[in-house]
Amino acid sequence: MMTRSQPRIFQELRWQLIRNTGLRFQGSRFRLVSIVVASSLVSGTVTLASWYGFRLMASRDIPFAGGIIGILFDFLFLSLFLMLFFSTGIIVYGSLFSSAETTFLLTTPARADHIFAYKFQSALAFSSWAFLLLGAPILLAYGAVYAVSWTFFVLLPLLLMGFILLPGSLGSIACFLLVNLLPHRRRQFLVAAVVGLFLMALAWGISVLRSSKRAISGNRDAVQELFGQFEFARSRIAPSHWMTEALQATARGELREAALPAAMIWANGLFAYLIATAIARGLYRRGYNRLATGGNLRRRYGGHWLDLLLRGTLAALDPQTQLLIVKDFRTFRRDPVQWAQVVIFAVLVLLYIANSRQFTQMGIGESFGHGVSLMNLTATAMLMCAFMGRFIFPLISLEGRKFWILGLLPMRRDRLIWGKFYFAASGGLFVCIWLILVGDSLLGVDGLTMVFHLINIVVLAAGLSGLSVGLGAVMPNFRESDPSKIAVGFGGTLNLVAGLFYLLVTIGLISAPCAMIRIFSAGQPLSTSATIVMILLAGLGVGLSVVTVFVVLRWGIRRLRVMEF
Repeated sequence: MMTRSQPRIFQELRWQLIRNTGLRFQGSRFRLVSIVVASSLVSGTVTLASWYGFRLMASRDIPFAGGIIGILFDFLFLSLFLMLFFSTGIIVYGSLFSSAETTFLLTTPARADHIFAYKFQSALAFSSWAFLLLGAPILLAYGAVYAVSWTFFVLLPLLLMGFILLPGSLGSIACFLLVNLLPHRRRQFLVAAVVGLFLMALAWGISVLRSSKRAISGNRDAVQELFGQFEFARSRIAPSHWMTEALQATARGELREAALPAAMIWANGLFAYLIATAIARGLYRRGYNRLATGGNLRRRYGGHWLDLLLRGTLAALDPQTQLLIVKDFRTFRRDPVQWAQVVIFAVLVLLYIANSRQFTQMGIGESFGHGVSLMNLTATAMLMCAFMGRFIFPLISLEGRKFWILGLLPMRRDRLIWGKFYFAASGGLFVCIWLILVGDSLLGVDGLTMVFHLINIVVLAAGLSGLSVGLGAVMPNFRESDPSKIAVGFGGTLNLVAGLFYLLVTIGLISAPCAMIRIFSAGQPLSTSATIVMILLAGLGVGLSVVTVFVVLRWGIRRLRVMEF
């Protein structure tokens, strides 16, 4: 009897899972259509914004425009490199060390490196979809505006595929080393790494701001000094710069010049993948065993200091609601897969917002700054919407199998809904309000616009939290224990579409009129009628948020009251 190789068995398993997923999509066309519409909406928005920005740079005589585009590409790929490094490492950690499937596979004769390769392909696909959804439209808009060679569009997918392999492999290597060397201190090390990266980015941002102030005058030496602040991203050993060189060479139709950086991208990516598989063969089972033997044996009584600090800020709420919020926060902070994603994407958005100020300093104009600030608000709102759907929507479903514990407590089920709503709204507001304040302060927008943006963020935090918590109670999935699978189910997809629609409506009512009036008024003072219209539309947006929160939460409360567990 012929025996099949393990890699072939894993590939057959993957294709079988893909076929089963396709059958589920055929039975739920609304889910498939919703995913396509949501992805098209995000990708289309990025494409239009990028096309508009490149169009302005091409139509106006902006000094050093070619150097600016090169720097933008370098930082685009550097940011995406860091995002893929952390996100792939986090997904690999969750799929290899916290998955019931890999627990079963480790009991079989399957080799550790084959299990890693099987899971690595899925992790890379999940982590790179955002890269393709956000990065590809920017590059396509660049090619359309500057009428580049056809080879640019043909070779672009090949270059992108090679680029995502390197940070994904390095993130997997870091995951194995962290689990094996620091099995009981991995969270603390990850926090220290993220904080250190944030401080380095903050120090660099301050240095760039100082240099940009001197470069506004147009002095060549000052501009060269500003460009020098970006030299680390343009290093010859930086994969992001290899990608920029390859793309710019293919855009000019110079395939010989593009061959070397393209070869370096693929060669280093494949080499890093081979190292990752070799490390997995020797360290995967060892690391899994070290995690399975238990964590820190020291017991702490009285709760973590973060829990105590959070409870101190909730003094206005009743004690039962405080305990429910602290419970959800404790679950969140104990899972590095969740909070690390929030921190990483928030830092990336902050990096993008901090660098968006350079557009207004290169002679594009003050009116364009209001458009950039509106784009920053939209990007922050999309980040909030994505994380509400990923982390908040599954909360009620995850309570299902353990709901009997909560059911024994002397409290009404309504408090469970309101507790999760307060937790989601306060968390989303805490993360996103700082992004808006920093972005508007750097862009120098007026106080009235900043007030409208802050009101919009509060409205978005309340409305998106109400949708995620309410719909999570209306359409729970108590048979699934994986929150990521709950989030991509029918209820999660419907919640994402509803959140995106709510996001566009509220931004269109509260912030977009202010930005449009500022852009078309060309710096002139606002008239009384325009101010009244802006206030009325903002009031309508706030009223819509109140109705959305009340209706959806009441709907979820009624469903939760009659549920049997």
